[in-house]
Amino acid sequence: MKHLLPYCMLVVMVLSCGSNKVFTEQDNQDYQKLQDLVDSKSFEIVSNSAMPMASASFSKVANSRILGPGNNAGNIDISSNSNRLVVKGDSIRGFLPFYGDQNFGGGYNGNHSGIEFNDVPENYKVSLNHKKHSVDIRFKIADQYRSSERYDIIITLFPNNRSTIRVQSTTRSSIEYTGRVSELEEAKE
Repeated sequence: MKHLLPYCMLVVMVLSCGSNKVFTEQDNQDYQKLQDLVDSKSFEIVSNSAMPMASASFSKVANSRILGPGNNAGNIDISSNSNRLVVKGDSIRGFLPFYGDQNFGGGYNGNHSGIEFNDVPENYKVSLNHKKHSVDIRFKIADQYRSSERYDIIITLFPNNRSTIRVQSTTRSSIEYTGRVSELEEAKE
């Protein structure tokens, strides 16, 4: 019985460490602003880094230093690359540079090697996570230039305007982007 007491105390300590964050009134207001932005369907995301799925072949390429100084196979600075995801009404337009493996069956188009789409998405769904003060947006969309390629996209937005875009493709390896969300410039005028 006396050996059971330390284990019980350890369990209580572990469970108490997982307490929920208490949000301030400002946190709640920022979360509400984020929800209003998503509800407006008029926002854009510009990413500053790409994180391709790790693979042996891509690691070999990255180790050749072709990605430039400061970049590696797990994190590539794209802040100087043109990239943008725009939600405007029911349409979503995006251009994201792609780093990773092309799987069998996907056609290669040298002029359009990035992830490009401009269409009304399928299964557009917004989910609120009140415990984390985040908003998830999920949808499926076809590539603009590759008829055989489709994307499952999950966007996670936070009240501090930080964003994460996760892209799963039918013909390429998965990739994730981090960046910032803002009101669409056209909507500000």
